[in-house]
Amino acid sequence: MHAPMLETIGNVPSAHGRAFSQRVLSSHGSGESRSFAMNRVQVRFVALLGAAALAAPALGETGDHVACYKVKDRAKHGVFTLTVTNAGVTQACRVTVPARLGCLATQVSAVAPTPPGDEPSPGPAGDFLCYPLVCPRPFPSAAQMTDELGGQRVVDFKRAQLLCAPAARGPATIGSSTTTTTVPPEPCDFNSSDRKCEGTCGDGGHCSAVASGGACECRKTPCGDADSPSCDGFCAPDEACVFTVTDCSCMSIP
Repeated sequence: MHAPMLETIGNVPSAHGRAFSQRVLSSHGSGESRSFAMNRVQVRFVALLGAAALAAPALGETGDHVACYKVKDRAKHGVFTLTVTNAGVTQACRVTVPARLGCLATQVSAVAPTPPGDEPSPGPAGDFLCYPLVCPRPFPSAAQMTDELGGQRVVDFKRAQLLCAPAARGPATIGSSTTTTTVPPEPCDFNSSDRKCEGTCGDGGHCSAVASGGACECRKTPCGDADSPSCDGFCAPDEACVFTVTDCSCMSIP
């Protein structure tokens, strides 16, 4: 059986050829048309699934925020000096251990009412431990900043407060055994030449300066955990625990 032929004039089918071709398509093409339509629906459905999969990360599945909590850090007390560079400013600063805050990568959803800003591109934020930080002037200059909760605005940077270092988080160790060596206490006194506290305290105490100056005493509570406004906490040997408007902070002894 020969395939139907179209009568053409030049490259254009004639009216007789067009009519014949329409009859051939109508007699054979109904099933093919349905199959073609089904294929188009399947392609569109697969495309929608792909788009949904690509859009999924934008729904807050990644921990791109951090929630910060006051912590009781068992790290040994210490003071470190370091150079801090950000926003075009370099400062020689001092950071004090133990940590005061712990910040954890956090997923945020169902914010109500709708916040004014657009969230920047999401990315894992990670976990951090934040330590008291003291830096001299100059501080970073004011900058225009944008986030989801506050929108776009100008933010002024004041005195340094905390240095947050990336931290690895795991389960707490329970029932660990430690050996404690008891050191006979030595007098805790203020060295007026070096302007710092010297001496050893028993029962885990720390020889720390009294806020009024010129005296030292043994204390067991970190400055960040001390009650305000008395601030009877310990700091580095050359610092005193003082009340700074909202909480207790370690400040250099003048």
